[in-house]
Amino acid sequence: MDTPRVALVLFILIFLFILPDTQKPSRSEEQELGRLLVEKQNAVHLLNSTEYGALEAESNRWINITGFRHEDAYAWSLLPRVQEKAREQIRALHGLLETASPGSDIVSYKASGEEVPQKTNYSSIQDNTGVHHMSLYQNVSGIVHGQWARSKVVDGLILPVMNLSALTPHVMYVTKSYNRNITGQDGNLRIKLEEKISSMAASDDGSVREVRADLSIQDQSSKGDGWEMTLHGVHFPRQGGIILATTGQRFPGIFALPHFALTKHHFLLAQNLLNQTVNARLARQETLTDPYFSLWSSSPNNPSELLFPTPHCEYIVYLQQHPTTLPDDDLSIIEKELRFPTGAPTSAIPALKMSALIFSPDCGFVLESKGPPEFVPQDGTHLVGQKLESYMGLARRGILAFAVILCAEIFLIIRQMKETSTPSTRSRVSFYTVSLMTFGDGFAFMGLMAVVVSTDAAFLPLIATAFVSFLSVAVFGMKFLMEVWTVQAPERVERDRRNAAANQAPSDSAPLSNPAIITAAGADALPLPATARRTRDNGPTNVILPPDQDLGAAEAEDNAAATAPAPGSTQTEIGSIYSQFYFLLFSVSFLSLQATSWPTTFRSIYANCLTFGYLSFWVPQIHRNIIRNCRHALRWEFVVGQSILRLTPFVYLYTVEDNILFVEIDQNVAYMLVGWVWIQIWALVSQEILGPRFFVPNGWAPPAYDYHPILREDDQEAGVSMPIGFTQTAGDSGVMNGETTGEGKRIFDCAICMQNLEVPVVRAGDSREGTSMTTTIFSRRAYMVTPCRHIFHTPCLEGWMRYRLQCPICRDNLPPL
Repeated sequence: MDTPRVALVLFILIFLFILPDTQKPSRSEEQELGRLLVEKQNAVHLLNSTEYGALEAESNRWINITGFRHEDAYAWSLLPRVQEKAREQIRALHGLLETASPGSDIVSYKASGEEVPQKTNYSSIQDNTGVHHMSLYQNVSGIVHGQWARSKVVDGLILPVMNLSALTPHVMYVTKSYNRNITGQDGNLRIKLEEKISSMAASDDGSVREVRADLSIQDQSSKGDGWEMTLHGVHFPRQGGIILATTGQRFPGIFALPHFALTKHHFLLAQNLLNQTVNARLARQETLTDPYFSLWSSSPNNPSELLFPTPHCEYIVYLQQHPTTLPDDDLSIIEKELRFPTGAPTSAIPALKMSALIFSPDCGFVLESKGPPEFVPQDGTHLVGQKLESYMGLARRGILAFAVILCAEIFLIIRQMKETSTPSTRSRVSFYTVSLMTFGDGFAFMGLMAVVVSTDAAFLPLIATAFVSFLSVAVFGMKFLMEVWTVQAPERVERDRRNAAANQAPSDSAPLSNPAIITAAGADALPLPATARRTRDNGPTNVILPPDQDLGAAEAEDNAAATAPAPGSTQTEIGSIYSQFYFLLFSVSFLSLQATSWPTTFRSIYANCLTFGYLSFWVPQIHRNIIRNCRHALRWEFVVGQSILRLTPFVYLYTVEDNILFVEIDQNVAYMLVGWVWIQIWALVSQEILGPRFFVPNGWAPPAYDYHPILREDDQEAGVSMPIGFTQTAGDSGVMNGETTGEGKRIFDCAICMQNLEVPVVRAGDSREGTSMTTTIFSRRAYMVTPCRHIFHTPCLEGWMRYRLQCPICRDNLPPL
């Protein structure tokens, strides 16, 4: 009866959730919506009615709109300097040095000083003779990044103080401090450009196109990736120039964008294009009921900006594309193949390179990209990146490569699980080593799912790789983890029992509070009352003793009963392990997500520490080998393969420039990580060859049985380590068991393979036990002596102990390897 009711309630809630809101906006919202539409209509009128040169602070020419009036106190006096700086970048780019002001007839010279025979002006350089013949990308959709520095253009300028209340009286800012304010001297810059190819977003002849950019700028005091914003503007494909601007309530940048153009020709091109696109989008926005929604918002991904508005610096960005070395025809073929791939062979895709100039009219700073001629190439080469289609191809290949790595890890885990299929072999594996590997796969799954939710690009490769990562965690990793945990449960119970006994020992030895009363009935007992019932004496109690051959089995059963966990405790512990594992995984994932907003230094320290801790997955196995005095817990292909596979992504991110995550390379960290994993592998190799405790001082590890002791004839009478049969004979082989076959060697029989076993023995009275060649570590690895003094070949007994921890001869219990 409960299921239909629950289903009905869920259906009603879902229906109410997806039901469109037909409620009309309130009266205040309608008034706010009307006010914003009037402002934008005025801005459109500004766009249509003003002419080139209408905004000149030196000539006291202003535009009657917010942010462009004299009383608004914006630093528009810097605009001519910024425009001239942009022209200088273009002239340096094209190898031209001009001695006259823009717009006048000048004589152009090449960088070498050779005179150009014709006379021209700046407009002709921009529109016809200069850039038109250079090989440029016609579509600039791509990602470029580099470094910026403060420009000297702003030197000597005193910035006025703005009145926010007068600028936007209808907006109540929660703070007066400005966001996006750059205070450092240099930093990093990344720009993602997306050019629109629709008929509405481009002119008829293709001489101007609409473009959108996501800009991330960072200085020494920035948090995370720095300040992020969205800009809109225009691109002039023939000349390679781009003009971008932010748009906000204090700065209608998209409507005034033509006034930032460098020439009158560019002003007219931008004005004609924006007249088409802006009017169409305003008609679309009139149908929206949200008065605060803007199609040109500079913070579209920041919903808190609407609820808690804060002032922020506005930006005007000039970008100039650098020419490539390929001919126009070859570059056109490459662009066509990138946009509409057919598999046709093409030349190598050239990099997308640009120079940048950033101007903030309200905050009054000017930034420029580091590169020639202002900076030497060692300091920077402006902004360099690749086309968006090329980057997406690289991202798909990187995602598929990571999926292949995950599949290889799963393959190695499956082979290792088959190898450790018995309780004896699983008891050697460190639970925490498997936990760290599974945790890393789970963290990768969380990261992939975050990328899947935040972007639509490369959806299929991302979701497929996330599914493989999920299989690695939830199916194979956790299965292996639970198998190891279940087998090692008696060990934990025994350890807890010993700790409890050790904690109770002092209390047991405490003096009694009541003195003993000595009576005729015995110590510490009072005489029974006369009416008490007397017990009948039936003689001694019968005690059944097991036969000698069953003593070990009885003791084993008693020990197993004492150390075996309760039937329901194992399932409870497994559930607890699942809960703790996933809680820790989600906690670290959310902490890492929060760390992306930390300052660069703290974020780098956190990332390096997290990486170092994850790549320490062999340390718990080394520790377990020492504690249990065991070796060869894992297959060597598993150790080497997992080390290489799990180290590869980090080496790629720390050593390859232009990696898909834009991680700043640090080869020193990469060398440290590789060296750290290499040290762990060599520690495991040394434990395999020289013994698990060869580098541990005596007394630092708990006592454990050594299956490879030094055999001395002096111990024959004491019977400490000499095998049984040293003084006995072998009847069939013709060689006496224990007979000397060479200097310091004896012959024994292996009861498993029934073959002779040649063992080095230290002669009686010989004090060279530590240096004798016959008792070296390598020679002692050939045999194993059990606590019951039976001797076997090492491979024979190790193979036997994979399935049973009992002596093959006397069935006595054996300590695990």
